[in-house]
Order: sequence, then structure tokens, then C-alpha cells
Amino acid sequence: MILDYYCTDHEIVCCRAGISHEHRLCQNVLPLELASNDVRKSALFNDVMEDMTHIITTLNALDNNRQSNLQSMEESKSAITKQIRAVKSKILKQIDDLERELLTNLSSLQRKHEIDINKQKQEISQVLVNVIENKNEMDFLSDHGSKNQLFIFFRQQVTNIHSAEVKIQQIVSDSQEFDITFDEKKDGKLESLGSLSEYFQQCQVQYKPKKFQQAQIKAEPMKNNQGFEKDTVLKLNTNVVKSLFSVSVTDDNKLLITNIKSSAPKLYVYRDCKDYETEITFSSAPYCVAVIPGTNRAVITLPYAMSIQFINTTTMTKSDKVNMGFECNGITAGRDRIYVGGTGGTIKALDTNGKILKTIRQRSEDIYIMVYNDLHDQLIVRCFNKLLCVKVDGTLVYSKNVSGVSGVILDRQRNIYFAGFETHNIQRISSDEENCEEMLNKDNDIDYPYGMCFNNDFTKLFVINNYRKSVCVYKCK
Repeated sequence: MILDYYCTDHEIVCCRAGISHEHRLCQNVLPLELASNDVRKSALFNDVMEDMTHIITTLNALDNNRQSNLQSMEESKSAITKQIRAVKSKILKQIDDLERELLTNLSSLQRKHEIDINKQKQEISQVLVNVIENKNEMDFLSDHGSKNQLFIFFRQQVTNIHSAEVKIQQIVSDSQEFDITFDEKKDGKLESLGSLSEYFQQCQVQYKPKKFQQAQIKAEPMKNNQGFEKDTVLKLNTNVVKSLFSVSVTDDNKLLITNIKSSAPKLYVYRDCKDYETEITFSSAPYCVAVIPGTNRAVITLPYAMSIQFINTTTMTKSDKVNMGFECNGITAGRDRIYVGGTGGTIKALDTNGKILKTIRQRSEDIYIMVYNDLHDQLIVRCFNKLLCVKVDGTLVYSKNVSGVSGVILDRQRNIYFAGFETHNIQRISSDEENCEEMLNKDNDIDYPYGMCFNNDFTKLFVINNYRKSVCVYKCK
């Protein structure tokens, strides 16, 4: 039968027979014509179209990621092959050096013993010549000499023989039989030139399914803020010298404000974004604070300690520091990533437990403030007199000249708001990056603005103002 009805209780399209058998007790069965009315303006239409685009984009990104992984492994293989050959050459050179050293020592030992032995041979030859001469003379006298001559000669030879014996005994006592041997190094077996390690990390391509809406519920487009109206100035419960830097809001509506003054390195906490609750003191000046969405945790940069530190926003207690290895200023967080930026344009990507996943080198400018755009998977980065938009792989999307170093935030529609420190204004770039307009200026009491944030329902804007001395609150129209 024709499917011409829709049961909103079960969210299923059915036929007339199905209604009488399976949906007779359902109270919200609509004709398909009515249920599908304005379907092209419905959230279902938007969600399906967005999800298909999202899936295609994700699959293309995954395919590119896999191809990039294959290419990087090939590059790694080539680099490692060169390393192995370099290690081999180094070891062979060491073996050649050891061989030359041993052969040099062998020649030196041989020459030393040859000198001693040749000296002894000369002494032996001298004694032997004298004895042979005496022997020849004795033979001649024995045949031709008189008895008197023979007797006198024999008496002389007694002394000569005695001297020869003494000399021979001396030579024998001084003589040693020299030899040189080679003891092979027993543990000289070369086991390995090194080792290979596999490194695994989560694929950088992420996929987050979108939730389908029912066709009969029309998707109401979110409207941009039309403007702002000054509401109040936050009453700061402190008399210390202030140099406020960053402001953020937790999921349970607590306002977090950092003070970078060295005499008071603190994080101030205001419940319901208005009433002072407590403060946390740090070992060095805390610069930027970012709340990890969907959790009771925030994370703060401590640039002079080259570290970040996690905070429990329910108990307002500190966790251990995580060393970044560089002077880190800006920080921003998504649901599964934390990005930390600082000197030399360095950006490090971390998981939400603080484990460093990769380092992104984007430019040479120092990074002071940054925010993550989850819609486009981009980072909006604030450098001195520059606003940069970069992909999470470090690729520059665009660069814009701005005034000084001040805050940058996103609204619900992912429009970009950035402050001009010396121009005393706040401007907005549309999410499609087509338009830029001024939203607040000196007429609205904007004076040397710095850190900014919206509250959770985007009805209020908090601005660190007056050269980092106060926090102004503006209502969103």
C-alpha cells in the first residue's frame, strides 16, 4: 500500500493498514501531505543536507589524511634509511680507527723488542768472536808451539774463559723470549645499529554526527546580534593593583578573570557572572583561561613557567602543571582538543588531559590570544597588530591588520569579534568572512579593551576595559 501517513510518536512513515494495526493508539498520526508541509524549510531538510555535506567533507578529509599518512611514511622510510646508513658509516669509521690504533701499537711493541734483541745479539757476537780467536790460536800452539808457550797460553785462557762465562751468564739472565698475541674482544658482537618504534596518534580528522529533527518542526534561523547596550560594570571584590587579561565563562555560569600583575597572580571567580565567589593564587602570572566545553574543567596559561595548569571549576582547585617547553600565552579548547600558542608563532595541540599530540609552526609572530572555531575547524589567532585565521595544520587562511593586542571571540553563529586596543572599538567579521562592521566604540565607553567573552546564552558580552582595570557588561540586542 502507499505510504501516506506519518506517526510523530514513533517517527515513522506508514500506510493506512499500518495505522490500524500498529499505530491505532498513537495520538499524533498526520497525513504525509501535512507532515511534509514546508519540508524544504524544516530542520530535517537542513540537517540531512548538512549531514550529507558533512559526511562528504569528512570522507574526503579522511581520504586525504590516509594519502598524507602514506606519503609521510614513505618520507620517514627515506629519512630512516639515511639515518641507518649514517650510523653504519659512523660504526665503520670507529672500526677503522680501532684497527689503526691496534696496528700502530703492534708495530711499536715489535720495534721495542727488536732493539733489545739486536743489542743482545751484538754482545753475543762479540763474545763469540773472542772465543773463536782464542780457540784458533790454541790449536796453532798445540801443533807448533813449545811447551813453555803452550803452558803460558793455557794459563791466560783460564782467565779469558772465566770472563766469557761471566759475560754469557749476564746475557742469559738479561735475555727474554718476546712474543705478541691478540686477545679478541669476546663481547665484540654487534647486536644492532638501533631500533625502530611505531608511533600512534588519533586521526586528526574528526566526525561528529548531527541530530536529525522531525520534518514538521521548522528550522528557525539564528539571528545575528543587532547591537549592544551597556548594562553595568562588574563590581570587582579586590583592592589590589589590577592588570586584567582574560575572561571566560564556565558551563555552570561562573565568570573567570585572570590578573597578570606579578604582585597578585590570581584568577577571580564570580558566580552567576556577577557575584564575587573566590579567587585562586598561582605561582606566576596567569594569562589566558579557557573552559573545556561540556566539563567542569578549565585550563590556564602560565607563560613565565612555560606551563599550563588545569582547574576544577566546581571546587575551584588547581591540578598539576603541564610543561609546554615554550613561553605560552594564548589558549583555547574544543570538546576533544586544547590548542596552546605563544612565542615564535608556535601552536601545540593537546588532548583534554594535557598530552601533547603535535606541534604546529605557523608563522614567526608571537601569539597572545586565540579561539577555536569548531564550525570551520580553524584557529583565530591574535598577534601584535595582526588577526590571523589558520587551519589546525598551520595553513594560513587570511591575515588582517588590527590595533595592538586585544581579545577575540566567537558568537553562536561563529561570527568573529575582535577588539582594537588603541582604536577603542570592537568589530565583527561575519562567519562567511564577507563583511566586517564596528559593533562598539568609544561612544559605548569602550576604552583600551582587552579580553572578552559571551555568557552561555549569548545575551551578555563581558569586556575587560579601561586599560585592563575593569569589566564592562553589555546586553545583546
